[in-house]
Amino acid sequence: MSKAQPHLMPGSVRFKTRDNGLGFSPITIVLHWLIAFLVLSIIAMKIVALFAASDNAERFVNLCATLLFPLSIYRFWARITSWHPLPVGTPNPVEVMVSRSVAVALALAMVLLPIAAWLAKSSAGVPIELPGGVIVPALMRPHSGAAHVFGVLFDIGAGAFLCGLILHMFGAFKNHFVLKNDSLRRMLGKHVEL
Repeated sequence: MSKAQPHLMPGSVRFKTRDNGLGFSPITIVLHWLIAFLVLSIIAMKIVALFAASDNAERFVNLCATLLFPLSIYRFWARITSWHPLPVGTPNPVEVMVSRSVAVALALAMVLLPIAAWLAKSSAGVPIELPGGVIVPALMRPHSGAAHVFGVLFDIGAGAFLCGLILHMFGAFKNHFVLKNDSLRRMLGKHVEL
């Protein structure tokens, strides 16, 4: 008689660390909502900064972006190396391809945008200050031509990212309110039937 693997024994609970065709891992779910919170915090503080120039708002944005960067690197790696769960219900195949493309593009953008912002500020000679007076080291010496290029690249990337974010949110709202499927429940960690 062969020994059973501990993770296959009846009644045992195994912590799922990777996404698979049936669902998202708890790590993916927590990261999704944490990254969403950080991104929405950055957007909100940028809007606040438009109406009231505040060094604290900019420091908070820098802190959120600094936290977002390593989380986004891991999330992008996990996204492209794991099976993406099957869609809930019977979705249109074109919508599935678009939604998955948008999800990968958003994950990649959240890795590239902080790098572009870091390069733009470094090349412009602008220090990246975090709360508590901590300064993030510059990636390069100031250079006006490079500052312009990185600034334009960041603006283009940020615009594309916002369009992708709007598409992502539209799809989430459509699934929840129009199609009334369990996609949102699955992203909240609930087990759903496909």
